[in-house]
Amino acid sequence: MKSVLAGVLLAGAVLVPLASAANGEPQKAYTKADQARAKAASLRLADLGAGWKATPAGSDDSSPRCSTYNPNQSDLVETGKYSSPNFMRSADGSFVAATTGVFRTAMMAGKAYSRVATPALPGCFGELFTKGIAKPTSAKVVSVGRLAFPRVGDRSIAYRLVAAVTTKLATVPVTIDLVTFTKGRTDVALIMAGTLKAFPAAFEQAAAMRILSRVT
Repeated sequence: MKSVLAGVLLAGAVLVPLASAANGEPQKAYTKADQARAKAASLRLADLGAGWKATPAGSDDSSPRCSTYNPNQSDLVETGKYSSPNFMRSADGSFVAATTGVFRTAMMAGKAYSRVATPALPGCFGELFTKGIAKPTSAKVVSVGRLAFPRVGDRSIAYRLVAAVTTKLATVPVTIDLVTFTKGRTDVALIMAGTLKAFPAAFEQAAAMRILSRVT
């Protein structure tokens, strides 16, 4: 069951942060310095404690669409980007990952955030997750919306998706929390998918603050 759930979460959950790059991606002008800055700030295995393992992030850079959510960032310039490994907890198949983007200016990073963090994002959050689940496994969204979360960086917002994932073996509750924030020229999307129950608030807040502490 753990391996099945791990595959399900990876298939569905990793699509969620990509909503920020839906149609109308930023222009890409990556520099060596900002690529290194994005990588240095991102989530690390050491941030999570015992019981976790890292697997390589996917190489698919395509930008999925949402029927009601399509932010346009084509006038902005991204100078660095890094997707952390996929961190899996062996005990239950829970999943954590982060994407870090660096923009040419802090103003651009702020504009990118404001276009992504809109009231339409939670609906897209659920749509992308259910579309990412391959048959015969299926997922039903139980609820999706804002999540109370302390402010992180210059500006931040958090969302929670609760879903019921049905495999051949069982129906399992999954709680996926997405925290997106910005500091200076850097935007971060942190996704945390817990099976059976949500991660403790202290765990999620600590992960976000560790990333924030490394943003330069």
